[in-house]
Amino acid sequence: MHKSGTTIELKAGDYRAQIVTVGAGLASLTHRGRHIVIPHSPEEMPLAHLGKVLIPWPNRIANGRYRFNGEMFTPAVNDSVGNAAIHGLLAWQNWQIVDQSDIQVTLSAFLPPTYGYPFMLAAEMTYRLDDVTGLSACILSENIGDVTAPYGAGVHPYLTCNLQRVDECELELPTNTIFSVGELTQDPLLDFLTRRKIGTTQIDHTFRLPEHVSPWAVRLTHSPSAMSVWLRASQPWIQIYTGEKLARTGLAAEPMSCPPDAFNSGIDLVLLNPGDTHQLCFSLGGE
Repeated sequence: MHKSGTTIELKAGDYRAQIVTVGAGLASLTHRGRHIVIPHSPEEMPLAHLGKVLIPWPNRIANGRYRFNGEMFTPAVNDSVGNAAIHGLLAWQNWQIVDQSDIQVTLSAFLPPTYGYPFMLAAEMTYRLDDVTGLSACILSENIGDVTAPYGAGVHPYLTCNLQRVDECELELPTNTIFSVGELTQDPLLDFLTRRKIGTTQIDHTFRLPEHVSPWAVRLTHSPSAMSVWLRASQPWIQIYTGEKLARTGLAAEPMSCPPDAFNSGIDLVLLNPGDTHQLCFSLGGE
């Protein structure tokens, strides 16, 4: 046991992955020895939510408060700068290993009611490594309580071309529609529908995916080293961040079921009735 709990090693062809039980996190993913996501040592507490599962909400709840069914709830503010409750309640909890093999592991967690989130969930996270298609993963959550629960899900991988700075990488996004202050806008400086170099551009924005594009892909390419990595998912939202907290050695690409502060806005908020389930799946690979 270490700061990230227990480490599980997955191997398939030229792919290698390390999964840690704290936060059901992805600690590393390589292809032919080159990093596809920014890694962290399992013996260390990772920065910037590297690879963590984000439930029962991704991104943030503004001011650490929301109203549901006429009652106000106040989850703990864990982002003092933004005055928000960020990234849910299970990113730093130790999940249990349900089943594992050389190519697959399933982890589970029980989320008991708290004053800020008085709902009861059971969650599973399954990672599977394939020698051709790379890493696929699915979060499955179930409301095991007796009342309807507000819910959202996301994950927090950082794409990287073997730790090259994103300044030297090219980015391709499946959308140029940005969510800002509750409105959808477009900014030519953040338009990467056509693959182009990131340069000094700083990105920390939520993008809305078009309904007719599913699944979609985010692709990061470093032409000098002939390396390209991608994330695919089918969620309606994604957060893109150029990783200033990590010396811009990778790009956070976070598929999300809802946008920031959905617990207050209600936008794409999932209402899980007792016995209902929700699934978020994504895949990662490189070449």
